[in-house]
Amino acid sequence: MEKDNGTDEDELKTAFQPRSVVILVCILIVLAVIVLYQQANRKYSGYRNVRTTEVVLSENTQARRLGDSIIIYSGDGMRCMNSNGKTVWDISFQIQDICIDVSGSFAAIADYGENTVYVVNEEGLQGEITTGYQIRTLCVSEQGTVGVVLDDGDVYWVYIYSVDGTEIVHARTTMEQSGYPIDLALSPNGKLLAISYLYLDVGTVSSTVSFYNLGEVGQNYSDNFVSGYNYDEIVARIEFLSNSVAVAVSDGSIIFYEGSEKPLVSQVNLVNEDINAVYWGDDCVGLVFDGTSSEGKYLLRLYDADGSRILETSFDLDYSDIQMDAGVITIYNDTECLVLTTDGKERYSGNLGGTVLFMSPTSKKYRYNVLLEDEFKVVELE
Repeated sequence: MEKDNGTDEDELKTAFQPRSVVILVCILIVLAVIVLYQQANRKYSGYRNVRTTEVVLSENTQARRLGDSIIIYSGDGMRCMNSNGKTVWDISFQIQDICIDVSGSFAAIADYGENTVYVVNEEGLQGEITTGYQIRTLCVSEQGTVGVVLDDGDVYWVYIYSVDGTEIVHARTTMEQSGYPIDLALSPNGKLLAISYLYLDVGTVSSTVSFYNLGEVGQNYSDNFVSGYNYDEIVARIEFLSNSVAVAVSDGSIIFYEGSEKPLVSQVNLVNEDINAVYWGDDCVGLVFDGTSSEGKYLLRLYDADGSRILETSFDLDYSDIQMDAGVITIYNDTECLVLTTDGKERYSGNLGGTVLFMSPTSKKYRYNVLLEDEFKVVELE
């Protein structure tokens, strides 16, 4: 009589199944770690042209990022080109001395000393604001709210408008009372307004940074003023990194404020070197200084929204612009490009195949909109 081994064989197979699954899972985890490590440390050696479109540019053409597109502008007008290389809209105007600010997908542009502000987004012209006095500077929020400083002789006015030109609020200021407003910024949602005032008293220069709440909370305060800070130095730049974080840069410090209703000082970092330039990212701010001959011609110091220093790196490229977006730093001039991560890893160093007038990142990592002298390209590092 033959012995039946079927049951034993089935039991043996069942016993090995859990072990096989564990081995397979371990292999997949190891492969995933290898892929992630390679991606985290990848250095690109070149690029590919995703698409190319011929363009004809006016003299003194400039460009800025607008959402996932770019706006190309000069004294004769402005046009928007998207990442498909298509001209989405084109408007004409005559501007001698351009004032412009861009926030997200909205931009405001005006003629310094004139009375008209054009408000655009990626879909086209959204508003045309006429002011009662001469425009000195302006800002725009990601919602299209516009702030302007207007010159009325010895009096300066700060007006806030909705995108369609409706006045939201205005304030009067003089050099004797509060100083001259040298920079202003709106939070992305348009609720908070920050103004840096320059004050001169008997040869002594100082600054005041004031915050105004344009929402419901601000209605409980006189003139919507919710907080302010005095400094014995010139605070030349101020910007919002988010609806609750603002950053001011003086000639001796970088100051962080936090609060979505009433901003308070959260961090102060002293700066001992002369600042060459300030660049704003989506969640960080970068300061550029002269470097040392041994380490590099320039030094870039990066701070996150908490005010912590997250990067200090040297580079030799004579830059024309620096873009910071989604953890990537892009430093470039008309012939060269350097791409770094915010933890200091180099991703690319080389050219982009022509004389670059402007380049900006898109929503896809390591893909760029690039404006050259006679063409618009979308390139991707590879």
